[in-house]
Amino acid sequence: MKKSYIWGVLLVAVVLSIGVAFWINDKETESIVEDDGEESLNETDLSWVDGVHAAMLDDWQSGDKTFDERLVQEVMLDMTHQKVDTHVEEGTMEITAERIDHLMQITEEEEAVFFHNETYIDILKRRKENDFSTVEDDHQLLHSLYDR
Repeated sequence: MKKSYIWGVLLVAVVLSIGVAFWINDKETESIVEDDGEESLNETDLSWVDGVHAAMLDDWQSGDKTFDERLVQEVMLDMTHQKVDTHVEEGTMEITAERIDHLMQITEEEEAVFFHNETYIDILKRRKENDFSTVEDDHQLLHSLYDR
């Protein structure tokens, strides 16, 4: 009787621990949604997921050659992950006006070197205007360029 009681208590403790772990994980990955159903960029900070590239982009100065075309593609993909339901938690970066400006300036400065600079500028101009109507197409295009 005493052994079955101990095993019962142990089983309940394990089940509760697993349930709490799943609940905490679910709360961490849940997006904040405003009344109109749009994700809030101001309230949801996803930049921690790809903090290295976010920090590089935030610290970038004109003339700095730290971003090649492949890295620009990756950062732009990271930003689309915030708006496209890809079920990808890694490689997401918060879209900010400053980051868009830096990416535009990088792309313009590397115009002679980047093969797809016009594509990047077009996408970034839409992001700057908060136009996400083509974000899924942009995501697929960037993925196809990045996978080459």
